[in-house]
Amino acid sequence: MLEAHEARTGVAGRAGGKDCPPHGPHLIYAVDEVLSYAARCLKCGLVGPVCEDSSEAKLAFDQRWL
Repeated sequence: MLEAHEARTGVAGRAGGKDCPPHGPHLIYAVDEVLSYAARCLKCGLVGPVCEDSSEAKLAFDQRWL
């Protein structure tokens, strides 16, 4: 795993984070040009750790925030 990505606690999307946790649905996105990935909860905007693989990013999010 790479360095941890700063978690955002602000509102992102329409739901406004009312039902988080459980977090989801998730968006897995590329963080930089080196192909690092992070998972973001579309309800509340919370971001998980930066990882080298998209599936690893989802797993790291679940392990950190659930």
